[in-house]
Amino acid sequence: MDDRKMNQQPLSARQLGVAVMVGGLSWAGVQAGRMDWRWALAALPVGILLGWLLLRRVNRQALFRGVGGGALAVLYGGWAVVLLACVLHRVAGRIVHTGGSESHTLWILLLLTLPLLWIGCGKAAAFFRLVEVFWLAVIAVLLALGIGMLPNVEWRYLLLAPGDWRASALAMAEVLGPGLFTLPHLHQVKPAPGDRRRGLAWLTALGLVGTALTVLVAGVLSPALAGQLADPFFAAAGVMGNTARLEGLISALWLLPDLTLAGLLAQSWGRRPRPAIAAALGCALALTGLPALIPMEVLGGGTLLLAILTLLIPSTGEKIVVPFS
Repeated sequence: MDDRKMNQQPLSARQLGVAVMVGGLSWAGVQAGRMDWRWALAALPVGILLGWLLLRRVNRQALFRGVGGGALAVLYGGWAVVLLACVLHRVAGRIVHTGGSESHTLWILLLLTLPLLWIGCGKAAAFFRLVEVFWLAVIAVLLALGIGMLPNVEWRYLLLAPGDWRASALAMAEVLGPGLFTLPHLHQVKPAPGDRRRGLAWLTALGLVGTALTVLVAGVLSPALAGQLADPFFAAAGVMGNTARLEGLISALWLLPDLTLAGLLAQSWGRRPRPAIAAALGCALALTGLPALIPMEVLGGGTLLLAILTLLIPSTGEKIVVPFS
């Protein structure tokens, strides 16, 4: 299959940037209040530099091409399923915590997987168009969080002793990680001047918003209290409204970034119905409970390692190993 046929359904750089932004907010919600905002902000330029190097390395070519591309396809596919399982397990646990029952975990996981199966059976272009709609709703949620939480921030909390720089740097790698899973789609992007610059702008915006969220959570709860909570980000939202109902509402609305991240991970498997298969495997892995045993630092470190391997492993040749359309 040649490149002309591969690009029958072109995407736009904006669609990929929006997917990175919305999907990355899922991880930002996990790390907000856990990572130290100073070290996270210091790690951001390194992440942007790595993103620039990756964009230069891929340069609109099919990522999974030739023998090296086959190796990358295995690495991307395997790690995507692990991350997807962690996302599903985490979201199911959050739903249980904010009003569900542990006896319903199985059904919650299945219900979360159903839209992923439906999306995975469709075309990638339809998924990225759907994410653009999600982005409009997420903007409203972010604005509401900023307006509601900012007056409750105790600024002295932000000047407390800095946290672990390694954990914060890996947390930022995790937040920026969704950008890595847009690389397999770059060959489908309709070329336009300044695409690379705009892509890096979206990545930078994601890092800054993630840092801002952790500032708000740490300022509302204090770093000590935030570190003791399972979901400090949503707990801070509850404090903002002086009610657990608001915590449950924000948790429900945050399903939009969660499903975007899970869908983006599944889409890295290629054209339909492979993303649906990835979603089913992720659900099966989540049901085993193994994601609960994986530390958050390992998730960030694994994504960072995958980015480095993408830079080092060449993917050349005429044969496209994993088709995307």
